This record gives sequence, structure tokens and C-alpha cells, in this order.
Amino acid sequence: MRSKLQTTQKIVQSAADLFLDRGFYNVSMDLIAETAHITKVTVYQHFKSKEVLLLHCMRWRLESREAYLDIYLRERAPSKTQVLEVFDWMSQKADRGTFHGCAFLKATNEMGGTLAEVREIAAEAKQLIRKRLLALLRKSGVPQPDHLADTLALLLEGAQALSLIEQSNRPFQAARREACELLAPFLTAHGTVAQPAAFLVAQKGI
Repeated sequence: MRSKLQTTQKIVQSAADLFLDRGFYNVSMDLIAETAHITKVTVYQHFKSKEVLLLHCMRWRLESREAYLDIYLRERAPSKTQVLEVFDWMSQKADRGTFHGCAFLKATNEMGGTLAEVREIAAEAKQLIRKRLLALLRKSGVPQPDHLADTLALLLEGAQALSLIEQSNRPFQAARREACELLAPFLTAHGTVAQPAAFLVAQKGI
């Protein structure tokens, strides 16, 4: 028998995948209940509305992304080019046939105009990526890292959008190559720019 916390987690994870795959308006509480293998009454006992559930899904996805990215970077040897590992991590999610794009952008497109919290969480998600890039650039000793962090964040955003259309990680590889070019003048004194890591099994979205 599931605990209350386990049930909540199952609802959130099931709903998050459905919202990403089908869109907010194409997902009913009945479908969420069916996917989570519980009753609709149980869903409403945990979340009073689909809108409230969406916010929980976004928060869960953001916290999960940051935790997984923390682990991914810790498992790799520190280097002057570790900022490129962010591109490698994101490219894992863009494998053919499984990539559904940016969950935060999708939610904002659907609900950002009627639910202010959606836009706020999405903005936080984007700000955290830029903040991480900036921290890695500062750690590498890159001069004037703020401007470069903005540029790298935009490269990642563009790669996400194009990868959704193409259903491949080619745009992420192209974005990483451009990032290498931008970093090269600053890092040649410290060693060569890292070559792309092997791309791992994809997940559904970022």
C-alpha cells in the first residue's frame, strides 16, 4: 500500500509526463488518475485542481532537473571546460522520437497568460540554467563571464527548440561546437577545449 507521499509523487510524475506529451488542455483528471492507477477522488484529495497540480509538476521537474544536473557534473572531473558538460547533459534528452521540448516553455505557452505562477516558475528555471553557466565560467577564469553566460544560455534555448522539430540531438551538438568556438580564445592557455562526450540514453524533456 502506498504512503501519502508516494501517492503524491506518483500523481505528480504521471501528470508531468502527460502534460509534456499532450499539453495541459488535452489532459483530464480522469486520465491522470488512470495513468497513476488510482481513483480521481484520490487525485482531488491531493490536488484541488488541475492548475494546482500543474504548478506542483513544474516545481518537481525543476527540482529534479537541478538535482540530476548536480549529480552529472559531480561525476565528471573538474576542468576549465566543464560548462560544456551542460550541453552534453541536455543533448541526452534529445534522442530521436523521445524528445518533447522544454516543459517550462510549453506550460508558459499554454497557461502563462492565465496563471502567473507558471511564468514565474518558468523564469526561475531559465535563470537557474544561466546562473549555473555563469558559475562554471567564473570557475574557469573566463573574463567578463556575464555576457558569455547569456550567449551560452541562448544557444541552449535554440537547441531545445530545433531539437524538438528535428527529433534529434544534432542542434545540441551544433550548439556545443559554437560554445567551443566562443570559449577557445579564453581557454587555450589552460588546455584544449574538451571534445563532445558520448551521448547517453534520452529522457522525455528538459
